Formats: sequence, structure tokens, C-alpha cells
Amino acid sequence: MSAPLIKQFGTVPIHTHILKSVLEDYKAPMARIARLQKKGQLLNLRRDLYICLPEEGSPSRELIANHLLHPSYVSYETVLSAKGVIPERVHTTKSACMKRNKVFENATGRYEYLHVSDAYFPIGLIKQTTNEGYCYTSASTEKALCDLIISFPNLRIQSVKAMRFYLENYLKTDWNIISNMDTSIIRACAETTNKKKNELKLLEKAICYERG
Repeated sequence: MSAPLIKQFGTVPIHTHILKSVLEDYKAPMARIARLQKKGQLLNLRRDLYICLPEEGSPSRELIANHLLHPSYVSYETVLSAKGVIPERVHTTKSACMKRNKVFENATGRYEYLHVSDAYFPIGLIKQTTNEGYCYTSASTEKALCDLIISFPNLRIQSVKAMRFYLENYLKTDWNIISNMDTSIIRACAETTNKKKNELKLLEKAICYERG
């Protein structure tokens, strides 16, 4: 049964009620689900959410992140590291959401969700595609940087010079990428958020200054 499941759903997370409907010919669908888990063919991500495990490779953590808590989008260091904006490798998949802060841990890794306001949430989002061709929602690099800045409650930056120091010495950002960012996204974030509004304005000014 695992082959038809992976063929039908691929590595897209599946809710329990969908699995039960597919396994309705079995007298005890939940027992069948438990057996598939023991065989390593099906993985429980959280309550009522599963994923079929491929024979080779690993499922996309970004795709999983979108499904663990909805609506949400992948952001923060996860995006900035993947796009080469910051040099550090990250092991936790971080996302923004409109609900309360949340953390999930399962066999695929650790997933953190940070709250942002409803009005701020949709700015600067893009669709990305996994290696298997599935789509997930991610922050653009501009939005991910804004998200990261507003997520630090004790961050206080009062000048363009201080913003450049923060980007260069604390985040160790790649200015070749930063200088080409779409400042209209940063401006929209600054106009919408109630957090770090001044810092985001200084970020926009620092980028404009870098361009000359």
C-alpha cells in the first residue's frame, strides 16, 4: 500500500482523514497507518498530519513547514542562509505566521513559527518549488531580512551607519545581494509593521546609500 500512497501523494503532508479515506477498505485504517509508520514508510509530523517517505532523498522541510501550521511562510535565517545573504548554515526551519508563536519537532527537524500582524503578513511573499515540483510559500530575501530585524525585541539602531555595522558585523551579510534588494518591499514592511519601523526605514536608506 505504501507505493500507491507515495504515488498518489508524493511527499506532500497528508491529514489523517484523507489517509483514512484512502485506506477505507481496511477494517482498521488507523492500525494500518501504525504499521506503515513501523515500516518507515509513513511518518507522523504532528497530530493528524503525516508524510510518505521516499525511498531516496528527504522530503522538503520548507514544504513541511507550510503544512505544519497554516497559513505561514518560510522566512528569517532559513531564507537568508539559503539565498546566501548570510553565511551561517541553519538547522531550524523558521517561518512567520498570524497565530501565536509555535514550535514543532519531529523526525525531519525542528520548526519554529513567529507571529506577525495580519496586515504585515502578505507583503513580499513568493512561491518556491521543491525538487519534486511541489510549491510552497516563502518570504522574498527582502521580506526575510525585515522579518529577522523586527524579531529582535532589544535591537535598537538609530542611524544608517549603525545599520551598516549591524548588517556587516553582526549578520555578516553579502552586500552584493543586499544592494540589489527591492526597497519597495522594505518600505511596505516599514509602513505596515508596528515593530522596528525606524530600523526598517534605516535599512532602506542604507541600501540606497550603498547604491550611490
